[in-house]
Amino acid sequence: MSITLDLPPQVETLLRERAEATGQDIQHIAIAVLALGLSLNDDDFFAALEGIQRGLNDFEQGKFSSLADFIAEQNEKHGLTLEA
Repeated sequence: MSITLDLPPQVETLLRERAEATGQDIQHIAIAVLALGLSLNDDDFFAALEGIQRGLNDFEQGKFSSLADFIAEQNEKHGLTLEA
């Protein structure tokens, strides 16, 4: 079956970046993302979408931290000794 979708530019960019980073065909990445999203129950699906949108909004507003900061925060919060 063939379906044509018009993706927002930032979604297409993310999809292409993921395909390039993983060395997979963009079609396989798109199918995996759709399958994962569709396998969630409604509450989980919409909660995930809201979380993703909040993250994208935060990133666009410059509200993000480095991986090192995140790891330090998780180490402190959970008593871990992870390294970047």
